Amino acid sequence: MPRPARHSRRPRSFGALGAVLVGTLLTLSSGCSAPTGSAPTRPDTSAPAVEPATPVSYGLPQDVTPMVLPAGGADTRLTQGLEGFTSLIRSETVRACFTSAHAQLPDAPPAMFVRLYEIPDLETIAHNGFAPATVPGQQISSAGGAAPDNALVQSCGQKGDTAAAELQSVYGPLFSRWLSGLAPLETEDTVVSARKTFTGCLADKGVQAKDENDFFNGVDKKIQEIDDRDAMKAEDRRLGAIYATCMKPVEAAREPLRAKAREQYVAEHKDELAQIRISLPDRIATMEKRYGIRFSVPAPAGR
Repeated sequence: MPRPARHSRRPRSFGALGAVLVGTLLTLSSGCSAPTGSAPTRPDTSAPAVEPATPVSYGLPQDVTPMVLPAGGADTRLTQGLEGFTSLIRSETVRACFTSAHAQLPDAPPAMFVRLYEIPDLETIAHNGFAPATVPGQQISSAGGAAPDNALVQSCGQKGDTAAAELQSVYGPLFSRWLSGLAPLETEDTVVSARKTFTGCLADKGVQAKDENDFFNGVDKKIQEIDDRDAMKAEDRRLGAIYATCMKPVEAAREPLRAKAREQYVAEHKDELAQIRISLPDRIATMEKRYGIRFSVPAPAGR
């Protein structure tokens, strides 16, 4: 079935890395650690619910601006919650479609909290590695039934996309333009200078890479060579800690530039943002009731 569209412009090789990590972990183990909050009540108990692989908190912030226009790693946890909730709506709609047709649900990864690597949450990466965590409140399988034909797969996928678009249409356009507008910051002198320290820092820690993309290619290759689940997670966390340490100077240069850019962006789009501040919380509340799910965000690392 179609997977959620991602706004993130993370290094190209990380997409493959995320798929490797998620696919391998789901294959090697169906168990995940429990969240700190209570799991949402599900109206349908025909299948077990996925628990998040990271602690979560429930509820929206008072101001959704940092969630829609993230400028730092901590902001992106809110953005992950928003994108994860959108993906959860899509997944639950697709699952309900197959269940109503008495058909088996095709294998697919669950909805995930996917990080924005153009705005890396270094604190979380340092503690948890690169693997995205599952969004709580979803079901991992449908009731038994016949294998679906291509027409049903396409129809259910379209219904999922339509349901997700009902929410994504509220914040997606402004969010996408904001992320696209961050690219010129990479050419600022302070950022260019900070990036020059990245590969040397990696080398000091025993990792050879010519740039960030090359680093992720190496991580991808390393992860694919590991068959043991625990060993894979340990290596992912080790490399995540190295990446977080070596990217600190880069983020220290970029984050104040993003914060300043957001101030200007908010002023330039104040009317559109004012409408989002009203409509987005209302739309999320409506969808929580409609689908029997709750809005959640990844908790800070170590909590």
